[in-house]
Amino acid sequence: MLLVAPEKMAAYGVEITLAIRNARFYPSADGVRIRVFSLDKESEIVEQVAETETIYGQADSFFQEKLNLNFRFEKLQRFRAIIYVLNSSTNTVMGSMGSGDFDLSMMFACGGRLTLPITSSLSTITLEISGKVPEYYSQFLRLRFSGSYIHSPDGLPLQLYYILSIPAEDRTIMLHKSEMLKETKNPEWASFSVPLFLLNYFNESSIQVFVYNYTPNHDDQLVGHCTTTLTQLQQGVGHFNSYMLMEANGKRIHEKTCVELKEMMLENGPTFFKMLEDNVKLQLNTAIDLTASNGNPVNAGSLHYIHPHHPSAYLESLLHTTPPLLGYLPNPQNPYIGALGFGAKVQGPGGALQLSHCFCLVSLILILRFASHFQNGAPTDPRVEGLAGLISAYRTATMGVQPFAPTDFSEVIYFVSKFAKAESRRHVGLYFILLIYSDGGPANALNMKRTIDAIVDASAHPMSIVAVGVGQDRDHSPMRNLEKLTLKHSDGRLLVRQNYTFVEASELESSDALAMIPVQMTQWKRMFHFNPQ
Repeated sequence: MLLVAPEKMAAYGVEITLAIRNARFYPSADGVRIRVFSLDKESEIVEQVAETETIYGQADSFFQEKLNLNFRFEKLQRFRAIIYVLNSSTNTVMGSMGSGDFDLSMMFACGGRLTLPITSSLSTITLEISGKVPEYYSQFLRLRFSGSYIHSPDGLPLQLYYILSIPAEDRTIMLHKSEMLKETKNPEWASFSVPLFLLNYFNESSIQVFVYNYTPNHDDQLVGHCTTTLTQLQQGVGHFNSYMLMEANGKRIHEKTCVELKEMMLENGPTFFKMLEDNVKLQLNTAIDLTASNGNPVNAGSLHYIHPHHPSAYLESLLHTTPPLLGYLPNPQNPYIGALGFGAKVQGPGGALQLSHCFCLVSLILILRFASHFQNGAPTDPRVEGLAGLISAYRTATMGVQPFAPTDFSEVIYFVSKFAKAESRRHVGLYFILLIYSDGGPANALNMKRTIDAIVDASAHPMSIVAVGVGQDRDHSPMRNLEKLTLKHSDGRLLVRQNYTFVEASELESSDALAMIPVQMTQWKRMFHFNPQ
């Protein structure tokens, strides 16, 4: 069953199974039942979300009734399971044996199973919680397209590729970018696979096909476009799925110039949950804009304003985006987070101030004491311990660096991507997340070019970038423009897959920006590591 939130990325419908080991009863209480409640950020009960059947007279109780819950990757979902004891003759609740708190991210990060010890007045009970995702989420739709009578509008040599995408509310989601075929007006592109649940979620939305002609040293030329839907694709190969290409203004190019579906079949493939079962872990890195445009942190108008009781705009964004990801990190009880900054002058190994677009968020004392952590002013180990360590490092850095300009976060992307590139070679089981917080984005054409190069370079490796635009009165358009699916490296390389997502800090509560990460992880796994059976 697919459970969704209106006009946002789909939630995953998951089944939770509960079991109790070593339960002991009072003479008047020989039954057991579990109720599950959702918790807020302060671990206070919000509402009851599920309840099991009652089992009588069994010390080891396995509950047959499945609890259906919505799993959302981008939310911190915490629950409390309370074990109630009942009297078999009256079927009334006599009290509680105890309770255990858990969150869904931790459970799935541990392979879909958690064991919680619960101490009661009679014994130590073991509560076993396991989660299962329906096979539906492992179903993929394999598609293949061809083109006919495609010509370059400007007579340039043909180097054709297409982008299949869905226009969602907040962004356009790339489903596939084809390979580039040269010197043919009748290209036969290779087949590819798309998660069926993603297509089902956007069932009647337009699925767009944009055909481009690769143009060296310039933006690629749009040859034409067409639209379809999942319902239409499901009719299979034939005239129903032959589409005439249209110009940008909606005018038909030529009745023979078209894109045609050549193959459609259902198959199984990798899922985000299977990656977790295979012990893939996230490596979380944060990068904070410390340029002068954010204001002096001692002034109330600053986005970095230091106040003992009110978090700054940047700290609010950190607190909203990092907690949902912590459960997926190695050693989630005491995780390490990469803490980086950019856009300020910091003290290097020799004590001199120098502008840096990639530095560790550590105090100046630590920089001087542990100069071995730096090579030519660049960080080699930016890790801090957990969320508390990240907050402490951020607050220290805001008072220990000299804000400067311009805004350029290309270097922090390159810094994290070098580890993602190493993972591409070593296959240790890591996927890298970089959260970038900035009030503006690349400040000029040169910085934009460098940032595009960094994003395209990282797109072939296990890494996702989420950029958060901080400050409601700031121009975040440069950051949003980096979501374009036609980004191209200075050396001509194309964006391999969608690996960059932008979100306004003011929209974090309702946004599904973080929910794009599991989709991007699956796309990477499918493209580079999966051989269909």
